Amino acid sequence: MLLSVTGASGTGKSTALDLLREVDFGTPVICVEFDSIGVPDGADTAWRHDATERWVRFALEAQSRGEHVLLFGQVPPGELLAVPSAEQLDGLAICVLAASPHAQEARLIGRGEPADSLVHHLRFGQWFRSHSEDPQHAPEVIRVDTPVPMEWSRWETLSGDDPRWPVTVLDTDALSAGEVAERIEAWTRKNLADVESAEPRGR
Repeated sequence: MLLSVTGASGTGKSTALDLLREVDFGTPVICVEFDSIGVPDGADTAWRHDATERWVRFALEAQSRGEHVLLFGQVPPGELLAVPSAEQLDGLAICVLAASPHAQEARLIGRGEPADSLVHHLRFGQWFRSHSEDPQHAPEVIRVDTPVPMEWSRWETLSGDDPRWPVTVLDTDALSAGEVAERIEAWTRKNLADVESAEPRGR
């Protein structure tokens, strides 16, 4: 199974990853960071589509070994569902960390983000949350023609409450870093239990 913990910059992904790396989930889980493959200068939507497909293939390799992948990174749900190999996953769940513009800005300033970049992060954060709650919100932001043959049809008619849109939104404004990690751990355990209970006996 691939479990994606995602969201815009400043919502708490990296801190949660650090806290969850050593958690024993009772089944093999590989915790990885999306950007660990290296982010080139000028990385754009085309790069993100390609990198997302590579991570899905990584998860498929883990799946073949009976392992799960917990992926932390800035990956819009619509992109993850649309990459070519996503339909081969035994299970896919997405947890979007969201924050109010005020909280997101404070975190970005606290980590030294350049002032001239804040408005772009905040706008993307607002779009990210709206897209996560309603896949029909401004899909043109990510529906860009790139060399990766994306399958947008997998979600282009879905509503936010459709079970085929496997997205949970976690508001992190009032939560400490430890509490965010605890919520993600609980979400991860529930999804692992659900996918493992659905596996055929004797697998």
